[in-house]
Amino acid sequence: MKADVFDPRALREAFGAFPTAVTVITASDPADRPVGFTANSFTSVSLDPPLLLVCLAKTARDYPAMTAAEHFAINILSEAQKDVSIKFARPAEDRFAAVDWARGPNGCPIFAQVAAWFECSMHDVIEAGDHVMMVGRVTAFKSSGLNGLGYARGGYFAPSVAAKANSSTGGEIGVVAVLERHAALFPLGDQNRSLPSYSAGGGDPAKTLAPQLERSGLSVHDWFSLLDL
Repeated sequence: MKADVFDPRALREAFGAFPTAVTVITASDPADRPVGFTANSFTSVSLDPPLLLVCLAKTARDYPAMTAAEHFAINILSEAQKDVSIKFARPAEDRFAAVDWARGPNGCPIFAQVAAWFECSMHDVIEAGDHVMMVGRVTAFKSSGLNGLGYARGGYFAPSVAAKANSSTGGEIGVVAVLERHAALFPLGDQNRSLPSYSAGGGDPAKTLAPQLERSGLSVHDWFSLLDL
């Protein structure tokens, strides 16, 4: 086996350990119809000249229209726009009908209430395995001051919510567990029943919940499963 041949799913999960912003890349097709897709493979490249890039799969439905476009836009989604990300990550006939958007200076679709947007002229399209890197030269941009939507390990997160939780608890996170067994809730105690709770100490609640429950006399390996919500 070649040294650079990996399990694609394992490699994807490893790449997913890096938290990123969530964007929707937009452009217009030859008939001037809006096209777009969700992407987290976005990065700034240069300030002088102002360059950025985004990666696009060669199998993407809008690959021909995006790579042929003279201009494209990056919409950095805000924390309240998870639904927009999901909508543009799935195939649908008219995803733009459910989004508030307008044309940018060069005609690219710009979404309302995003954290920031950049409209670019196509600077280069670079072959990169099963993707291409679309390098854009920024021609217009705006930052709203809203926080961007985050993505890591296959899930979304809101940076401001996490920051407020840490600051309000001095870096510690309080966790309460709802237990269920044989379709019945399983509280702790005899007279004054309550849900098990503890402080995660600023760590990962999912990783520390099981040992905390074991200290309470619960065998989590037999019937309890952790859900990452």
